[in-house]
Amino acid sequence: MIPINIIFKVMKHNPDDKSISIKMCRQNAPKPIDDYPSLRVSYNHLDFSSVYNLQESLRLVVSDNALKLLLSEPILSDNKSYKEIESLDLNDLVGEVVAIPYGTDNELHQIEL
Repeated sequence: MIPINIIFKVMKHNPDDKSISIKMCRQNAPKPIDDYPSLRVSYNHLDFSSVYNLQESLRLVVSDNALKLLLSEPILSDNKSYKEIESLDLNDLVGEVVAIPYGTDNELHQIEL
């Protein structure tokens, strides 16, 4: 997985309905954290048994939502690519923007030397 820092900001704490309102995004997001939508998080999604467990439960909530935000970001027109690697000749790639899909299905193959 590509490591990215996720940041969040508690906008409101509502102990009466046992929830918090937070904003979250990637630390290297293209706009300030305050420009992102708020998300209400119920205490039911948080583990208050220790500071570590609270941190980890918040990590799950903010990471999932920050990933959704990342996937919904528009692609700059200069970064759009439909070109894929089709040969071993690197000259075919000069000046091209090439897309390489990222995911668990794209694991490297072991080569015996």
